[in-house]
Amino acid sequence: MPKARLRVGVADFPPWSVPPSADVPYWSGLASLVWRQSAQALELDYEVKVYDIDGLIEAVARGEVDVAATGVPILPEHLVRFTFTPPFDQSGISIATRVHDQLTVANVLRRLASKEASRWFLGILMFLLAFSALFWLAERRRNPPIEGPAARGLGESAWWGIVTLSTVGYGDRVPVTKTGKLVAAAWMTLGFMLMTVSSAVVTAILTADRLRPLVSGPAELARVRVGVVHGSVGERYAESARLDARRFETFEEAMDALAAEELEAVVGSTTSLLFLAERVGDRRLTVLPHPLERDFIGLAVRFGLDPAIEKRLELEVVKAAQSPEYRSMRAVMMGDADAAVDGGPGR
Repeated sequence: MPKARLRVGVADFPPWSVPPSADVPYWSGLASLVWRQSAQALELDYEVKVYDIDGLIEAVARGEVDVAATGVPILPEHLVRFTFTPPFDQSGISIATRVHDQLTVANVLRRLASKEASRWFLGILMFLLAFSALFWLAERRRNPPIEGPAARGLGESAWWGIVTLSTVGYGDRVPVTKTGKLVAAAWMTLGFMLMTVSSAVVTAILTADRLRPLVSGPAELARVRVGVVHGSVGERYAESARLDARRFETFEEAMDALAAEELEAVVGSTTSLLFLAERVGDRRLTVLPHPLERDFIGLAVRFGLDPAIEKRLELEVVKAAQSPEYRSMRAVMMGDADAAVDGGPGR
């Protein structure tokens, strides 16, 4: 097959295509690997042109480049402007956000006032009042601090119940009757269990709050600060949902803004968000497990490319996506992110 010189477009669009660096002095990434292996197998000669992702899609549509060597979603609006190789991976549209991390006074008070916590504390209060009343009934005629008017006696009994429950044990109110001692023994036993379980309940409530994402679904996006990348599927989603989103040039910039608490959510390519959340290493960053949309990824090809090259390229892309090198790179780049993917290699 004679060599053909192609114009190949690239963009900073991790994990599909990553610019050269001191450690890797060439364009790397999943789509870049697929292209390099395919071009080598076909002995293609090509020149590289660099765009942003939005400009690259436009360049393919206008015929300025022959192939976009990055991950382009196979969407209806793209198929009317250029064609694609067979898909070599999956992706979609997801929401990246932060989880609550700081246990500020306001956060603690808000969680302790939640329904689940309030029900538990109300239950303890009911037990406290019940045993205080039983203690007063047993002691009201033979225990001087408890004797006297009912209101005074119940108040003193409640004080005894609180001191006993907290295990402080001042000793200023003690039972003197057999019935009172039985009530006290029962309350001490039950109170110990209640306080032990209360510690676990409070810990669970505060831990759950720290793990709760700031945004739990698409319905909340209209009420928070959202970021998207120019020309990405996230921008398309934001426009269709009429979100007042802040635009960024790259996913790295958007995720940095999310980590810096300038945003509450970033909407974009599922795979890119998973990759960057893994690479940033900020434990507060998370990608919601249920994508807003799902799609497939291929190399974009301009209309009118030599059919002989195009057909051979389609075969080589499929072979490259199934190669051990591709699977190994994907595992390294995505870490454990694949655990959140349904039905196949990659999101």
